[in-house]
Amino acid sequence: MPNRPPDAARKQAISNAVDFLRASQLAHGEFRTYAWSDDSHREICQLDSSPFVTALVLHSLRYLRDDRVGEMTTKALDMLCGEMEGRGLWRFWSSRHPLHRMLPPDLDDTCCISSVLRQYGRSVPPNRDFILANRNDKGIFYTWMAVRANAPADFVSEMEELVDRGAALILAFKGVLDTVDCVVNANVVLDLGESAETKPAIDYLIRIVSEEKQAECSPYYFDPLSFYYMVSRAFANGVKALGETRERIVERVISSQGADGSWGNALLTALAVCTLLNFANRGPGLERGIEYLMQIQRQDGSWEKIAMFLGREPYYGSEDLTTALCVQALQRTAKLH
Repeated sequence: MPNRPPDAARKQAISNAVDFLRASQLAHGEFRTYAWSDDSHREICQLDSSPFVTALVLHSLRYLRDDRVGEMTTKALDMLCGEMEGRGLWRFWSSRHPLHRMLPPDLDDTCCISSVLRQYGRSVPPNRDFILANRNDKGIFYTWMAVRANAPADFVSEMEELVDRGAALILAFKGVLDTVDCVVNANVVLDLGESAETKPAIDYLIRIVSEEKQAECSPYYFDPLSFYYMVSRAFANGVKALGETRERIVERVISSQGADGSWGNALLTALAVCTLLNFANRGPGLERGIEYLMQIQRQDGSWEKIAMFLGREPYYGSEDLTTALCVQALQRTAKLH
């Protein structure tokens, strides 16, 4: 049994991380996203303005009770509300990005942001029908929002207003307009909840886990721990049908932990710990993972920038994102004691 890090040390690590996030948050409320082309040289990167990382950071900050966090979350929530387009839609690049209109709205951004705004008590226009308009013939959700057969008339007019015709054509030309991604489906289910309309997507997620296809089900998230985290997050937020995946996911996460207590790096370790917590697993691996995270926390309170998802550059992540996930892991394990 590993030694549990002292409560005072854990508390200080969390406080230092909050200080870092406060200092890193941009004046308009956004938490940073960086893009880089060579993962062996992450220091050569550029700021890539997006609301997506801000939504993921806000989900992690929900577990903290700290006056400093209240000010940060208010600014971040205001930023997300300001980036909303039409009737509750969002795209990956923010309005501050020069290529903002080159991508259409997508379900990953829309559903992650919708869900976190509602979790914090912010109102979101009724966008459920628009989300449901982006399913294939098996009831599984696409990644990109587009006008497809049998789309509701109000969705068609909304998309004509928001999307440059060239944006959809570019995605169609590249063959990605009809991309299906397992992580995106987990985030849609998180937002829409468990219903007859989302049952095909829930069954799809369960099938991926049971058939061990987690390594090949996502073109945008390259490590299965991202998939496991998002599935467990949906389960912990009320999608109880996903409990069917619990035993297999927990077993796989535990068995992949390294001798040093990590799952390879800070980001993956935080995702693994939070996945186990979401499935109510309280084994000794949690504290070993926390020990590892506390050992590698940097002087300024952050953890290193590590790619979580892929795109044009193709690597995307930030110190803000890694740090927020690590803080979630530290805070939630502290509450166990």
